[in-house]
Amino acid sequence: MNNHLMGLMKCLLLSSCVLMVTPVLAQQLPADEMLQQTPQEAAAISQIDQNADIGTMPIESMAGTLQDTNLSVSNNAVLDRVVVTGTSVATNIRNAPASISVLDQEQLQQKAAPDLTEMLRTVPGVNVGFGSDGTRGISMRGMGSGYTLILVDGKRVNAGLSTMRHYRSDLDWVPIDAIDRIEVVRGPMSTLYGSDALGGVINIITKKATDRWHGSITGEWIQPESDRTGVTKRVNGYISGPIVPDELSVAAYASGTRQKPSEPGQNEDIQLPIGSDNYDFNTTFTWTPTIGQMFEFSAGKGRDKYKPVLGEGEIDTSKTQIIRTTFSARHVGDWDFGTSTINAYVERAENKHNTTNRAGQITGDTEITLDTYTVDGHLTMPFTLGFDQDLTVGAEYRLEEMSDPENLGKFNTVTQSEGSSDTSMWTAAVFMEDQIKLTEMLKMTAGVRVDQHEEFGTHTSPRIYFNYDVNENLTFKAGWAQAFKAPNLRQLNPNWVQTSRGRGCGAVGGPCEMVGNPDLKPETSNSYEFGALYTNTLFDAGLTYFYNEIDDKITSARTATLITDAGTKFVEQVNVDRARTQGLEGSFILYPHPDWTWTNTATYLIESKNLETGMPLSADPEYSVHTEVSWKAREDLHLTGSWDFYGKQVDYVSNPETLVAQNVSAYNMAGFSVKYDPTQNFSMRAGINNLFDKTPKSESNYTEYGRSYFIALTSKF
Repeated sequence: MNNHLMGLMKCLLLSSCVLMVTPVLAQQLPADEMLQQTPQEAAAISQIDQNADIGTMPIESMAGTLQDTNLSVSNNAVLDRVVVTGTSVATNIRNAPASISVLDQEQLQQKAAPDLTEMLRTVPGVNVGFGSDGTRGISMRGMGSGYTLILVDGKRVNAGLSTMRHYRSDLDWVPIDAIDRIEVVRGPMSTLYGSDALGGVINIITKKATDRWHGSITGEWIQPESDRTGVTKRVNGYISGPIVPDELSVAAYASGTRQKPSEPGQNEDIQLPIGSDNYDFNTTFTWTPTIGQMFEFSAGKGRDKYKPVLGEGEIDTSKTQIIRTTFSARHVGDWDFGTSTINAYVERAENKHNTTNRAGQITGDTEITLDTYTVDGHLTMPFTLGFDQDLTVGAEYRLEEMSDPENLGKFNTVTQSEGSSDTSMWTAAVFMEDQIKLTEMLKMTAGVRVDQHEEFGTHTSPRIYFNYDVNENLTFKAGWAQAFKAPNLRQLNPNWVQTSRGRGCGAVGGPCEMVGNPDLKPETSNSYEFGALYTNTLFDAGLTYFYNEIDDKITSARTATLITDAGTKFVEQVNVDRARTQGLEGSFILYPHPDWTWTNTATYLIESKNLETGMPLSADPEYSVHTEVSWKAREDLHLTGSWDFYGKQVDYVSNPETLVAQNVSAYNMAGFSVKYDPTQNFSMRAGINNLFDKTPKSESNYTEYGRSYFIALTSKF
């Protein structure tokens, strides 16, 4: 533990040193998003915060409703708002150099779901399907669930790396009551965020501290109609206010969720929803000693305790819990020459579980720990040199340390060696992005990032993007980017040995023993997108085409035959595969009346293929459609009805020698919800999910939640 404390001290010390040598220059800034801050905080943070809650780069958005960059409201209010997700400086949403969607607090509260992953179904280009072992996963643009980077207030969430199966999601560490909005960037973002962002980025942005004490508490109950599906109960709380007026404020949240395990369902080999007993809490202090200077300190802890249900008549009696602890410090400053941000944060993930042998006997307790230390900073400077420009330069350093006695340090039959159960890896990066206003109608965004990795050396990620406003209604967008996904700590370790039931075994089928490879290279991609969006007072419409080529895809290849009676195979991680994805994302929003809105989004996945094996790259549907009608019946009454359609999906299940294709037939789901606010400080929500109880039948590792009823009560103070 002393090593971890030393790592934290080093991060904070480095940040402090940088701050001490920075001149204290400040100027008052116009308030925008921080209208609820104290007057001094608002002046200091309003523009600064656009460049703040970001991890490596600023990625907070000022958009306030579920809107694609293809979308707006009828009076163009959303298009005039500011986003910085997918870009280094504040930019209005229409001219953002990326495809971005935003879900705000109101949208999140319209529905009820056992986890936040389900909330993202409405975003074009995003599919909520099964992950590596049938648990929920997020896939963007047909890339699969392992290619989406998750951030909370811009800070990378790395806890999922501490486990290999039965992990719910890196999205589930923040309660809905504490979320201000969720920003979703579709497409590669390695130029800004480095590894893992081949498919896209999801950033969960929490609420900020305010100038008056207020809060809320919400109780929620989700009751499935089937007695074979577990009930979900959830309580969330949030509070914020000033400690020292105009100088020091605090924001805190806490939540608890309990979901009963589901019984085995209609699919014989299915991985069912798992039971869980989770809690999360976090406290953030914001200090603004002078105008234009902000310090933020945050600490949080969460536990994800669950019990997986494996199949018909089989219940895994082992219990697993992941405990995530975070500490962070940040400074944001406004100077005569620009705006600076410095972050230092630590994440510790402890994966504690009972291990079972192949006969199902408990062999003992195991604890896997993963510590991630990050220091990053950037400086944004506006200037004119031939053209008006906003130049951002920055750097990042990240260290990952893992202890995994269960899967690391074992005797490796392939390499004939036995190593340590501890492993670590560092990466450092510098990056630059410039937004150039070439004409009143044309803007270019160009950037490059250079990463230095401890194992595979230097990697460069460039991108370029154009936004062209034909007139006040029509905008064209086009961009190209290179991205990469680095091998993780396990994959690069030659002494990593872990059992897979089939999904980790590649085309050779399962079960197998997966082993690491120190010679792995990062997966790389070349990506293109072209889009158009149109808005007027009656409707908004948009269409985007995307194309991705992936090289050196990491997969499993058979390297030796296991010398055991069970005949289990060894597979090694290798760079052999090439893949390609392409498709269309569309959106159409109609405003027939001030109280009525009809929202439609659709995704057509033209291709998502492993070019070496011919197999689908992911289990995403060929096409999906979401339509939603919202009616504001009265000032205190809001009704919403939705319908989702998913085309055929293909999954692969393993047999002793290979993978066998299993189809999931097309299906649809409908939902209905009502929100009633009898008073200013009290609201009620109720509704039905999966109204017609549509659950696809398949022998594959796939399921949907059946019909369920929900009710939620919120009290504000």
